[in-house]
Amino acid sequence: MSVKASLNVEDSCVAASSALRYALSVVLAAVLLHTIPASAQAIASVDIPCVSLAPAAPLRLNEALDRALCSHPLTSRAWAEVQVRAARAGQAQASRLPTISAVLSGSANRSDASSSSAYRPNDAYAGTVRAAELTFEWVLFDFGARSAEVTRTRELLASAHQTFNAAVIDVLYSTARDYFAALTARASADAARETLSNASQSLEAASARLHAGAASKADELQARTARGQAALASLNAQAAYDEAIGTLASDIGLLPDEPLTLADTPSSTYGNTPQRGAVRTMIDDALQAHPRVLAARAEQDATAAAIDSMRAQALPSVALQAGLSASRRAAVGGGDAGGLPSRSHSSYAGVRVTIPLFEGFASVYRIGEARAQAEVQRAAVQETERQVALEVWKSYQRVGAAQGALREAQALQEDAALAFDAARARYRSGVASIVELLRAQDALSDARRQRIIATAEWFVARLSLAASVGRPDSEGFLLE
Repeated sequence: MSVKASLNVEDSCVAASSALRYALSVVLAAVLLHTIPASAQAIASVDIPCVSLAPAAPLRLNEALDRALCSHPLTSRAWAEVQVRAARAGQAQASRLPTISAVLSGSANRSDASSSSAYRPNDAYAGTVRAAELTFEWVLFDFGARSAEVTRTRELLASAHQTFNAAVIDVLYSTARDYFAALTARASADAARETLSNASQSLEAASARLHAGAASKADELQARTARGQAALASLNAQAAYDEAIGTLASDIGLLPDEPLTLADTPSSTYGNTPQRGAVRTMIDDALQAHPRVLAARAEQDATAAAIDSMRAQALPSVALQAGLSASRRAAVGGGDAGGLPSRSHSSYAGVRVTIPLFEGFASVYRIGEARAQAEVQRAAVQETERQVALEVWKSYQRVGAAQGALREAQALQEDAALAFDAARARYRSGVASIVELLRAQDALSDARRQRIIATAEWFVARLSLAASVGRPDSEGFLLE
Protein backbone atom coordinates (compact mmCIF):
# COMPACT_ATOMS: atom_id res chain seq x y z
CA MET A 1 0.00 0.00 0.00
CA SER A 2 2.85 2.37 0.84
CA VAL A 3 4.57 1.75 -2.49
CA LYS A 4 1.33 2.49 -4.33
CA ALA A 5 0.94 5.76 -2.45
CA SER A 6 4.45 6.80 -3.42
CA LEU A 7 3.82 6.04 -7.06
CA ASN A 8 0.59 8.03 -6.96
CA VAL A 9 2.47 11.06 -5.66
CA GLU A 10 5.05 10.79 -8.42
CA ASP A 11 2.46 10.18 -11.15
CA SER A 12 0.50 13.22 -9.99
CA CYS A 13 3.61 15.39 -10.14
CA VAL A 14 4.51 14.08 -13.60
CA ALA A 15 1.00 14.68 -14.92
CA ALA A 16 0.93 18.17 -13.43
CA SER A 17 4.32 18.94 -14.95
CA SER A 18 3.24 17.72 -18.40
CA ALA A 19 0.04 19.75 -18.27
CA LEU A 20 1.91 22.86 -17.19
CA ARG A 21 4.50 22.44 -19.94
CA TYR A 22 1.77 22.08 -22.53
CA ALA A 23 -0.10 25.13 -21.24
CA LEU A 24 3.04 27.22 -21.17
CA SER A 25 3.95 26.12 -24.70
CA VAL A 26 0.59 27.37 -25.94
CA VAL A 27 0.97 30.65 -24.06
CA LEU A 28 4.51 31.22 -25.33
CA ALA A 29 3.47 30.48 -28.90
CA ALA A 30 0.72 33.07 -28.62
CA VAL A 31 3.14 35.56 -27.09
CA LEU A 32 5.67 34.98 -29.85
CA LEU A 33 3.08 35.58 -32.54
CA HIS A 34 1.97 38.71 -30.72
CA THR A 35 5.58 39.90 -30.51
CA ILE A 36 6.23 39.72 -34.24
CA PRO A 37 5.14 42.98 -35.94
CA ALA A 38 2.35 42.80 -38.47
CA SER A 39 4.81 43.78 -41.21
CA ALA A 40 6.98 40.79 -40.47
CA GLN A 41 3.96 38.49 -40.43
CA ALA A 42 2.94 39.94 -43.78
CA ILE A 43 6.27 38.99 -45.29
CA ALA A 44 5.88 35.47 -43.96
CA SER A 45 2.64 35.19 -45.91
CA VAL A 46 4.03 36.55 -49.17
CA ASP A 47 3.60 33.99 -51.92
CA ILE A 48 6.76 34.17 -54.01
CA PRO A 49 6.31 31.91 -57.03
CA CYS A 50 9.33 29.68 -56.44
CA VAL A 51 9.65 27.16 -59.21
CA SER A 52 12.24 24.53 -60.04
CA LEU A 53 11.30 24.06 -63.69
CA ALA A 54 13.52 25.12 -66.54
CA PRO A 55 13.26 28.86 -67.27
CA ALA A 56 10.91 29.92 -69.99
CA ALA A 57 12.18 30.73 -73.43
CA PRO A 58 12.38 33.59 -73.87
CA LEU A 59 13.18 34.58 -70.29
CA ARG A 60 11.42 37.79 -69.31
CA LEU A 61 12.56 40.20 -66.63
CA ASN A 62 9.72 39.45 -64.21
CA GLU A 63 10.48 35.72 -64.22
CA ALA A 64 14.17 36.41 -63.70
CA LEU A 65 13.37 38.58 -60.69
CA ASP A 66 11.05 35.94 -59.20
CA ARG A 67 13.68 33.24 -59.57
CA ALA A 68 16.37 35.44 -58.05
CA LEU A 69 14.24 36.21 -54.99
CA CYS A 70 13.59 32.50 -54.49
CA SER A 71 17.15 31.27 -54.85
CA HIS A 72 19.53 34.09 -53.98
CA PRO A 73 21.53 33.43 -50.77
CA LEU A 74 21.29 37.08 -49.78
CA THR A 75 17.52 36.97 -49.32
CA SER A 76 17.66 33.54 -47.67
CA ARG A 77 20.21 34.74 -45.14
CA ALA A 78 18.29 37.95 -44.42
CA TRP A 79 15.06 36.03 -43.83
CA ALA A 80 16.84 33.56 -41.55
CA GLU A 81 18.07 36.55 -39.53
CA VAL A 82 14.46 37.74 -39.22
CA GLN A 83 13.53 34.36 -37.77
CA VAL A 84 16.45 34.53 -35.32
CA ARG A 85 15.37 37.99 -34.14
CA ALA A 86 11.75 36.84 -33.83
CA ALA A 87 12.82 33.96 -31.60
CA ARG A 88 14.83 36.33 -29.41
CA ALA A 89 11.85 38.66 -29.14
CA GLY A 90 9.76 35.71 -28.02
CA GLN A 91 12.34 34.84 -25.37
CA ALA A 92 12.21 38.40 -24.04
CA GLN A 93 8.41 38.31 -23.94
CA ALA A 94 8.54 34.99 -22.09
CA SER A 95 10.35 36.67 -19.19
CA ARG A 96 7.06 38.35 -18.27
CA LEU A 97 5.44 34.99 -17.59
CA PRO A 98 5.89 32.75 -14.55
CA THR A 99 8.21 29.75 -14.57
CA ILE A 100 7.02 26.36 -13.36
CA SER A 101 9.31 23.37 -13.04
CA ALA A 102 9.12 19.85 -11.64
CA VAL A 103 11.90 17.67 -10.22
CA LEU A 104 11.56 13.90 -9.82
CA SER A 105 14.24 11.83 -8.11
CA GLY A 106 14.74 8.28 -6.95
CA SER A 107 17.62 6.41 -5.32
CA ALA A 108 18.45 3.08 -3.72
CA ASN A 109 20.50 3.28 -0.48
CA ARG A 110 22.20 0.71 1.75
CA SER A 111 24.28 1.22 4.88
CA ASP A 112 25.75 -0.99 7.65
CA ALA A 113 27.12 0.20 10.98
CA SER A 114 28.49 -1.60 14.07
CA SER A 115 29.50 -0.38 17.51
CA SER A 116 30.71 -1.70 20.88
CA SER A 117 27.44 -0.72 22.47
CA ALA A 118 25.63 -3.63 23.99
CA TYR A 119 22.32 -1.93 23.36
CA ARG A 120 22.81 -1.60 19.53
CA PRO A 121 25.79 -3.60 18.38
CA ASN A 122 24.70 -3.57 14.72
CA ASP A 123 22.66 -1.13 12.66
CA ALA A 124 21.72 -1.76 9.03
CA TYR A 125 19.57 0.07 6.48
CA ALA A 126 18.49 -0.76 2.94
CA GLY A 127 15.74 0.84 0.90
CA THR A 128 14.69 3.32 -1.75
CA VAL A 129 13.94 7.02 -1.62
CA ARG A 130 11.53 8.68 -4.03
CA ALA A 131 10.82 12.40 -4.16
CA ALA A 132 8.86 14.86 -6.29
CA GLU A 133 8.99 18.65 -6.20
CA LEU A 134 7.00 21.33 -8.03
CA THR A 135 8.19 24.96 -7.92
CA PHE A 136 6.65 28.20 -9.12
CA GLU A 137 8.28 31.62 -9.55
CA TRP A 138 6.96 34.84 -11.05
CA VAL A 139 8.80 38.14 -11.16
CA LEU A 140 6.22 40.75 -10.23
CA PHE A 141 8.21 43.97 -10.41
CA ASP A 142 11.68 44.84 -11.70
CA PHE A 143 11.54 48.58 -12.47
CA GLY A 144 10.90 47.96 -16.18
CA ALA A 145 13.87 45.69 -16.92
CA ARG A 146 11.78 43.12 -18.75
CA SER A 147 9.76 45.74 -20.61
CA ALA A 148 12.93 47.43 -21.80
CA GLU A 149 14.33 44.11 -22.99
CA VAL A 150 11.10 43.36 -24.85
CA THR A 151 11.29 46.77 -26.52
CA ARG A 152 14.92 46.21 -27.45
CA THR A 153 14.29 42.83 -29.06
CA ARG A 154 11.24 44.11 -30.90
CA GLU A 155 13.26 46.96 -32.38
CA LEU A 156 15.98 44.52 -33.39
CA LEU A 157 13.31 42.40 -35.05
CA ALA A 158 12.03 45.45 -36.91
CA SER A 159 15.60 46.19 -37.99
CA ALA A 160 16.01 42.65 -39.31
CA HIS A 161 12.72 42.99 -41.16
CA GLN A 162 13.90 46.17 -42.88
CA THR A 163 17.28 44.58 -43.60
CA PHE A 164 15.40 41.80 -45.35
CA ASN A 165 13.52 44.39 -47.41
CA ALA A 166 16.83 46.03 -48.31
CA ALA A 167 18.21 42.65 -49.35
CA VAL A 168 15.18 42.13 -51.59
CA ILE A 169 15.82 45.50 -53.25
CA ASP A 170 19.52 44.69 -53.71
CA VAL A 171 18.71 41.35 -55.32
CA LEU A 172 16.09 42.92 -57.58
CA TYR A 173 18.49 45.65 -58.64
CA SER A 174 21.49 43.39 -59.26
CA THR A 175 19.41 40.84 -61.17
CA ALA A 176 17.69 43.48 -63.30
CA ARG A 177 21.04 45.16 -63.94
CA ASP A 178 22.60 41.86 -65.05
CA TYR A 179 19.52 41.11 -67.16
CA PHE A 180 19.93 44.36 -69.07
CA ALA A 181 23.67 43.83 -69.22
CA ALA A 182 22.96 40.55 -71.01
CA LEU A 183 20.52 42.32 -73.34
CA THR A 184 23.18 44.94 -74.02
CA ALA A 185 25.80 42.29 -74.70
CA ARG A 186 23.41 40.54 -77.08
CA ALA A 187 22.74 43.82 -78.89
CA SER A 188 26.49 44.45 -79.08
CA ALA A 189 27.02 40.99 -80.57
CA ASP A 190 24.24 41.60 -83.12
CA ALA A 191 25.72 44.99 -83.99
CA ALA A 192 29.16 43.45 -84.36
CA ARG A 193 27.78 40.84 -86.74
CA GLU A 194 26.02 43.55 -88.72
CA THR A 195 29.26 45.49 -88.89
CA LEU A 196 30.99 42.33 -90.08
CA SER A 197 28.34 41.96 -92.78
CA ASN A 198 28.90 45.55 -93.91
CA ALA A 199 32.65 44.99 -93.95
CA SER A 200 32.17 41.84 -96.04
CA GLN A 201 30.04 43.77 -98.52
CA SER A 202 32.69 46.49 -98.71
CA LEU A 203 35.33 43.84 -99.37
CA GLU A 204 33.19 42.32 -102.13
CA ALA A 205 32.75 45.75 -103.70
CA ALA A 206 36.49 46.43 -103.54
CA SER A 207 37.29 43.03 -105.06
CA ALA A 208 34.76 43.59 -107.86
CA ARG A 209 36.26 46.98 -108.68
CA LEU A 210 39.76 45.48 -108.59
CA HIS A 211 38.80 42.78 -111.06
CA ALA A 212 37.20 45.42 -113.26
CA GLY A 213 40.39 47.48 -113.15
CA ALA A 214 38.67 50.41 -111.43
CA ALA A 215 40.47 50.05 -108.07
CA SER A 216 43.94 49.26 -106.84
CA LYS A 217 45.14 46.29 -104.84
CA ALA A 218 45.64 48.64 -101.88
CA ASP A 219 41.89 49.34 -101.81
CA GLU A 220 41.14 45.64 -101.57
CA LEU A 221 43.74 45.13 -98.83
CA GLN A 222 42.30 47.97 -96.79
CA ALA A 223 38.81 46.50 -97.13
CA ARG A 224 40.13 43.05 -96.20
CA THR A 225 41.86 44.49 -93.13
CA ALA A 226 38.65 46.21 -92.06
CA ARG A 227 36.76 42.94 -92.44
CA GLY A 228 39.32 41.10 -90.29
CA GLN A 229 38.98 43.70 -87.57
CA ALA A 230 35.19 43.41 -87.73
CA ALA A 231 35.41 39.61 -87.44
CA LEU A 232 37.65 39.90 -84.37
CA ALA A 233 35.26 42.42 -82.79
CA SER A 234 32.35 40.05 -83.46
CA LEU A 235 34.14 37.18 -81.68
CA ASN A 236 34.88 39.38 -78.66
CA ALA A 237 31.28 40.62 -78.54
CA GLN A 238 29.95 37.05 -78.59
CA ALA A 239 32.31 36.09 -75.76
CA ALA A 240 31.08 39.07 -73.72
CA TYR A 241 27.49 37.97 -74.33
CA ASP A 242 28.22 34.42 -73.17
CA GLU A 243 29.80 35.81 -69.99
CA ALA A 244 26.80 38.07 -69.32
CA ILE A 245 24.38 35.15 -69.79
CA GLY A 246 26.39 33.07 -67.31
CA THR A 247 26.23 35.88 -64.76
CA LEU A 248 22.46 36.16 -65.14
CA ALA A 249 22.04 32.40 -64.83
CA SER A 250 23.96 32.49 -61.56
CA ASP A 251 21.73 35.31 -60.29
CA ILE A 252 18.57 33.24 -60.80
CA GLY A 253 19.94 30.11 -59.16
CA LEU A 254 21.14 28.21 -62.23
CA LEU A 255 24.57 27.00 -63.23
CA PRO A 256 26.48 29.48 -65.41
CA ASP A 257 26.44 27.08 -68.36
CA GLU A 258 22.63 26.91 -68.40
CA PRO A 259 21.42 28.06 -71.83
CA LEU A 260 19.13 31.08 -71.64
CA THR A 261 17.15 32.91 -74.29
CA LEU A 262 16.19 36.46 -73.40
CA ALA A 263 13.11 38.38 -74.45
CA ASP A 264 13.31 41.36 -76.77
CA THR A 265 14.82 44.55 -75.45
CA PRO A 266 12.11 46.86 -74.03
CA SER A 267 11.47 50.16 -75.72
CA SER A 268 14.23 52.61 -74.83
CA THR A 269 11.77 55.51 -74.90
CA TYR A 270 9.72 54.17 -71.98
CA GLY A 271 8.78 56.73 -69.36
CA ASN A 272 9.77 60.33 -68.87
CA THR A 273 12.52 61.90 -66.86
CA PRO A 274 11.21 63.13 -63.49
CA GLN A 275 10.85 66.87 -63.11
CA ARG A 276 13.76 68.61 -61.47
CA GLY A 277 11.67 69.72 -58.50
CA ALA A 278 10.73 66.11 -57.84
CA VAL A 279 14.22 65.17 -56.68
CA ARG A 280 13.63 66.75 -53.26
CA THR A 281 10.42 64.75 -52.93
CA MET A 282 12.31 61.60 -53.86
CA ILE A 283 14.97 62.30 -51.25
CA ASP A 284 12.33 62.95 -48.60
CA ASP A 285 10.53 59.73 -49.51
CA ALA A 286 13.77 57.76 -49.34
CA LEU A 287 14.64 59.19 -45.93
CA GLN A 288 11.20 58.21 -44.66
CA ALA A 289 10.78 54.79 -46.23
CA HIS A 290 14.09 53.35 -47.43
CA PRO A 291 14.67 50.00 -45.67
CA ARG A 292 18.29 50.78 -44.82
CA VAL A 293 17.26 54.01 -43.08
CA LEU A 294 14.43 52.29 -41.23
CA ALA A 295 16.75 49.46 -40.17
CA ALA A 296 19.32 51.92 -38.81
CA ARG A 297 16.65 53.84 -36.89
CA ALA A 298 15.28 50.64 -35.40
CA GLU A 299 18.79 49.74 -34.26
CA GLN A 300 19.03 53.18 -32.65
CA ASP A 301 15.76 52.64 -30.80
CA ALA A 302 17.06 49.26 -29.65
CA THR A 303 20.17 50.87 -28.15
CA ALA A 304 17.97 53.39 -26.30
CA ALA A 305 15.95 50.51 -24.85
CA ALA A 306 19.20 48.79 -23.87
CA ILE A 307 20.11 51.79 -21.69
CA ASP A 308 16.80 51.48 -19.83
CA SER A 309 17.37 47.74 -19.45
CA MET A 310 20.85 48.21 -17.98
CA ARG A 311 19.56 50.80 -15.51
CA ALA A 312 16.70 48.59 -14.38
CA GLN A 313 18.97 45.60 -13.85
CA ALA A 314 20.83 47.58 -11.19
CA LEU A 315 17.60 48.07 -9.21
CA PRO A 316 15.70 45.67 -6.91
CA SER A 317 13.25 43.08 -8.17
CA VAL A 318 10.31 41.37 -6.49
CA ALA A 319 9.28 37.80 -7.26
CA LEU A 320 6.54 35.49 -6.02
CA GLN A 321 7.70 31.98 -5.12
CA ALA A 322 5.84 28.81 -4.21
CA GLY A 323 6.66 25.13 -4.02
CA LEU A 324 5.30 21.69 -3.19
CA SER A 325 7.35 18.57 -2.44
CA ALA A 326 6.64 14.99 -1.44
CA SER A 327 9.00 12.11 -0.62
CA ARG A 328 8.76 8.50 0.51
CA ARG A 329 11.41 6.38 2.11
CA ALA A 330 10.90 2.63 1.96
CA ALA A 331 13.34 0.92 4.35
CA VAL A 332 14.07 -2.50 5.82
CA GLY A 333 16.58 -3.30 8.55
CA GLY A 334 17.26 -2.68 12.19
CA GLY A 335 17.45 0.46 14.22
CA ASP A 336 14.98 2.59 16.09
CA ALA A 337 12.70 2.86 13.09
CA GLY A 338 12.41 -0.87 12.99
CA GLY A 339 12.62 -0.86 9.18
CA LEU A 340 9.33 1.02 8.75
CA PRO A 341 8.83 3.33 5.72
CA SER A 342 8.47 7.07 6.15
CA ARG A 343 6.76 9.81 4.17
CA SER A 344 7.06 13.57 4.13
CA HIS A 345 5.18 16.44 2.52
CA SER A 346 6.07 20.12 2.48
CA SER A 347 4.95 23.31 0.80
CA TYR A 348 5.90 26.95 0.87
CA ALA A 349 4.87 30.29 -0.58
CA GLY A 350 6.47 33.69 -0.24
CA VAL A 351 7.92 36.79 -1.79
CA ARG A 352 11.58 37.18 -2.71
CA VAL A 353 13.15 40.62 -2.93
CA THR A 354 16.52 40.83 -4.70
CA ILE A 355 18.53 43.97 -3.99
CA PRO A 356 21.84 44.40 -5.87
CA LEU A 357 24.17 46.02 -3.34
CA PHE A 358 27.60 45.92 -4.91
CA GLU A 359 29.02 44.12 -7.94
CA GLY A 360 32.28 45.92 -8.53
CA PHE A 361 30.71 48.85 -10.42
CA ALA A 362 29.82 46.44 -13.25
CA SER A 363 26.39 48.00 -13.66
CA VAL A 364 27.95 51.44 -14.08
CA TYR A 365 30.15 50.14 -16.87
CA ARG A 366 27.24 48.35 -18.53
CA ILE A 367 25.20 51.56 -18.56
CA GLY A 368 28.17 53.48 -19.93
CA GLU A 369 28.64 50.90 -22.67
CA ALA A 370 24.97 51.12 -23.62
CA ARG A 371 25.14 54.91 -23.83
CA ALA A 372 28.26 54.78 -25.99
CA GLN A 373 26.62 52.22 -28.24
CA ALA A 374 23.63 54.53 -28.61
CA GLU A 375 25.96 57.31 -29.77
CA VAL A 376 27.58 54.96 -32.25
CA GLN A 377 24.21 54.00 -33.66
CA ARG A 378 23.07 57.62 -33.82
CA ALA A 379 26.08 58.39 -36.01
CA ALA A 380 25.30 55.29 -38.09
CA VAL A 381 21.78 56.59 -38.72
CA GLN A 382 23.12 59.95 -39.86
CA GLU A 383 25.63 58.28 -42.18
CA THR A 384 22.95 56.01 -43.64
CA GLU A 385 20.65 58.98 -44.27
CA ARG A 386 23.50 60.86 -45.93
CA GLN A 387 24.36 57.93 -48.19
CA VAL A 388 20.75 57.32 -49.18
CA ALA A 389 20.10 60.99 -50.00
CA LEU A 390 23.32 61.23 -52.02
CA GLU A 391 22.55 58.05 -53.94
CA VAL A 392 19.08 59.36 -54.84
CA TRP A 393 20.64 62.58 -56.11
CA LYS A 394 23.28 60.77 -58.17
CA SER A 395 20.75 58.34 -59.62
CA TYR A 396 18.45 61.22 -60.53
CA GLN A 397 21.26 62.99 -62.37
CA ARG A 398 22.21 59.78 -64.18
CA VAL A 399 18.63 59.33 -65.39
CA GLY A 400 18.54 62.81 -66.93
CA ALA A 401 21.96 62.43 -68.52
CA ALA A 402 21.17 58.95 -69.82
CA GLN A 403 17.95 60.07 -71.48
CA GLY A 404 19.70 62.94 -73.25
CA ALA A 405 22.55 60.67 -74.33
CA LEU A 406 20.11 58.07 -75.64
CA ARG A 407 18.26 60.65 -77.72
CA GLU A 408 21.51 61.89 -79.26
CA ALA A 409 22.82 58.37 -79.83
CA GLN A 410 19.69 57.34 -81.71
CA ALA A 411 19.95 60.39 -83.96
CA LEU A 412 23.66 59.73 -84.46
CA GLN A 413 23.04 56.15 -85.57
CA GLU A 414 20.35 57.22 -88.03
CA ASP A 415 22.67 59.82 -89.58
CA ALA A 416 25.61 57.39 -89.68
CA ALA A 417 23.48 54.74 -91.41
CA LEU A 418 22.43 57.23 -94.10
CA ALA A 419 26.03 58.35 -94.55
CA PHE A 420 27.23 54.76 -94.92
CA ASP A 421 24.57 53.93 -97.50
CA ALA A 422 25.52 57.03 -99.48
CA ALA A 423 29.25 56.26 -99.28
CA ARG A 424 28.71 52.67 -100.40
CA ALA A 425 26.62 53.78 -103.36
CA ARG A 426 29.22 56.39 -104.30
CA TYR A 427 32.01 53.82 -104.05
CA ARG A 428 30.19 51.28 -106.20
CA SER A 429 29.62 53.96 -108.83
CA GLY A 430 33.29 54.92 -108.72
CA VAL A 431 32.78 58.39 -107.29
CA ALA A 432 34.10 57.78 -103.72
CA SER A 433 37.34 56.17 -102.59
CA ILE A 434 37.76 53.15 -100.35
CA VAL A 435 38.96 55.46 -97.59
CA GLU A 436 35.65 57.34 -97.62
CA LEU A 437 33.71 54.08 -97.53
CA LEU A 438 35.72 52.64 -94.65
CA ARG A 439 35.47 55.90 -92.74
CA ALA A 440 31.67 55.85 -93.08
CA GLN A 441 31.65 52.19 -92.09
CA ASP A 442 33.67 52.90 -88.95
CA ALA A 443 31.41 55.83 -88.09
CA LEU A 444 28.33 53.61 -88.35
CA SER A 445 29.93 50.92 -86.20
CA ASP A 446 30.84 53.50 -83.55
CA ALA A 447 27.32 54.99 -83.67
CA ARG A 448 25.80 51.56 -83.09
CA ARG A 449 28.09 51.03 -80.13
CA GLN A 450 27.20 54.44 -78.70
CA ARG A 451 23.47 53.74 -79.03
CA ILE A 452 23.81 50.37 -77.31
CA ILE A 453 25.80 51.91 -74.46
CA ALA A 454 23.31 54.77 -74.13
CA THR A 455 20.38 52.34 -74.05
CA ALA A 456 22.05 50.25 -71.35
CA GLU A 457 22.88 53.33 -69.28
CA TRP A 458 19.28 54.51 -69.61
CA PHE A 459 17.86 51.27 -68.27
CA VAL A 460 20.44 50.93 -65.49
CA ALA A 461 19.95 54.56 -64.45
CA ARG A 462 16.22 54.00 -64.00
CA LEU A 463 16.89 50.82 -62.04
CA SER A 464 19.38 52.64 -59.85
CA LEU A 465 16.92 55.46 -59.15
CA ALA A 466 14.17 53.02 -58.15
CA ALA A 467 16.56 51.12 -55.87
CA SER A 468 17.98 54.27 -54.29
CA VAL A 469 14.50 55.53 -53.42
CA GLY A 470 13.76 52.13 -51.91
CA ARG A 471 10.83 51.33 -54.17
CA PRO A 472 11.37 48.20 -56.27
CA ASP A 473 7.73 48.43 -57.38
CA SER A 474 8.30 51.73 -59.19
CA GLU A 475 8.68 52.20 -62.94
CA GLY A 476 12.38 51.43 -62.85
CA PHE A 477 11.72 47.71 -62.42
CA LEU A 478 8.71 47.59 -64.74
CA LEU A 479 10.30 48.05 -68.14
CA GLU A 480 8.47 45.22 -69.90
